[in-house]
This record gives sequence, C-alpha cells and structure tokens, in this order.
Amino acid sequence: MAHAYPFERFSHEGKQTLVLAQKEAELAKRGYIGTEHILLGLLGLGSGSAYRALTNLAIDANTVRSTIETALARDKRSAAKQPIPTTRVKRVVEIAFEESRRMGCATVETGHLLMGLAIEGQGIAALVLKDLGATADRVMAEVERELRADVVAESTEPGLRPAPVRSAGEPPEPAHIMALREKLSSVRFVMRHAVQARDTEHALRLGSEENRLEKELARARTVWLESLS
Repeated sequence: MAHAYPFERFSHEGKQTLVLAQKEAELAKRGYIGTEHILLGLLGLGSGSAYRALTNLAIDANTVRSTIETALARDKRSAAKQPIPTTRVKRVVEIAFEESRRMGCATVETGHLLMGLAIEGQGIAALVLKDLGATADRVMAEVERELRADVVAESTEPGLRPAPVRSAGEPPEPAHIMALREKLSSVRFVMRHAVQARDTEHALRLGSEENRLEKELARARTVWLESLS
C-alpha cells in the first residue's frame, strides 16, 4: 500500500502498547516483534479500549502468555539484541490505521490495534484469541462497542498527555529542558521520515524513544515549575 502511517497519530495508549510489545519481544528473545507481542502489550497496558474489550471476552494476560509459550515451546531463541517487526505486525499496523479512518477517529487507539490482529487473522495472536473463544466477529463487536463508548474521553485523558508547551507569562525554560524539547523535536522529525520511507522497524524504535523523551520532559518541567513556586 502507498499510504504513510505517521506514528504520532497513535494515541498515548497506542504508543505505550508498541513500547510494551517491543519489551515483550526483547524478553522473549525471539529476534522479532510478532503479533503475540502486540497482544501481550495490549493486555499489559491494563487500560484502553482493547484491554476492556479483551476483559469483556474473558481474555486475561496470564492465560494468553501461557498459551503463547506452549505454542512456541519448540522455537529457538535468538541472540539478536534488537527485535525486528514481522510482516504480519506491519500489516496489523496498516489495518489499525484503516480501521481508525473507517470509524472517523482522530487517533489510532488500542482497539484499532486489536481489530488489526483480528482482521489479519493468521498471526499467533489471532490464533490464540480463536483458541480462547474470541473469534474475529466477537473481537470486532466488543472493540466497536468500547470505542463508541468513550474513545474521545480516553484519547484526552488528563495525565496521559505529553508535557504541555510553555504558557504565556512563564519565565524562560532552563537549558536542560530546552535541550529535551530539541531532542524530542528531532526524534519526531526523523520518525516522520522513517514512516514515509515505510521503515517500520526504525519507526517503532523512534516511537519508543519519543515516548521516553515525552515522559522525561514532563518530569523535568514539573520539577522546574515546582521550584518556582
């Protein structure tokens, strides 16, 4: 497909899911980020439309993890330090963007990622869900219900947003905060180019770095503003 998939369009929870998926892949030492790691990331997040949909379907992290480990028991571990997203994961991301557009959403939510897993249908995550009774039709119905319920409220939840920009009347920010802003801006710039080049592996790594910098910037601003009061 010719579309570009800008990772900044993911909601905060969507980005967090991708970060958790990468961590799951690193812990599994398989050398790749697979659909099963996306599913574990959605469950590990503990919130969001996908998590609620999975809970409604009686799908829990422990059962999923056990099922995945059984399915992959004979697969060899990899010494690769940096896991690479599989073709199926790239397709899941594409579908998530397509579903977000179809539903008229401003951001790509965790529910759209779960829809992607269900629609793609052939990855380990989809097979595990089917084994646990969560067919694609059931998954789609639950996710759409959850997204209709509160996608707007979820995507603007206080405390999950990136650090605010400077308010009028604030004194100039100290050098270390300005440096963090510049680094975050640079990462976002490079990430846009990675997405345009359809380099999903690089974009995922940059998305993880963007998330880390957003948190670091938020903490630094909080400490600085408290020091002014």
